[in-house]
Amino acid sequence: MSSHSRKIGEIAELLGTTPRTLRYYEEEGLIAARRSAGGTRYYCDEDIARFRAVLRLAETGLTLDDIRRLAGEREKHPTGAQSSREVRRIIGDLLNSVRSRQESLARMEAELSAAAHAIEHCRACGNPPTRQGCPECPINALLGESDILNLVWEQAHPSP
Repeated sequence: MSSHSRKIGEIAELLGTTPRTLRYYEEEGLIAARRSAGGTRYYCDEDIARFRAVLRLAETGLTLDDIRRLAGEREKHPTGAQSSREVRRIIGDLLNSVRSRQESLARMEAELSAAAHAIEHCRACGNPPTRQGCPECPINALLGESDILNLVWEQAHPSP
């Protein structure tokens, strides 16, 4: 990698983010900027690669604590063997977390798809979109099965 230095605005544009986001990651200790005599931040290609990794990990839903833990673990150990064991353990934890989120997202995708299909029944309905206005609505029977439909559909209000 070359050591070509760039300013924070250039890097933000290159990575499709904002200078504020990059400064935040620096403040959180994930990147160490070099500074000119006037205080301007400069970053090399290695820093850009690190920013890119942090942004990708954050985009997938990993917490800043998870990213910080992964980013800082290697240097804590006196040997490569110790470092490798601990980094591998952290990566294993993160893999489990990602897999759990994937399963959760798959369940949500199925529920959203089922809700979209169920709502198709109402496309040509001329009744008011309330339980009272459409007491025979087929969606009413599905409300106990779908958090999405429970959120979208009117809640039953107790009589005064």
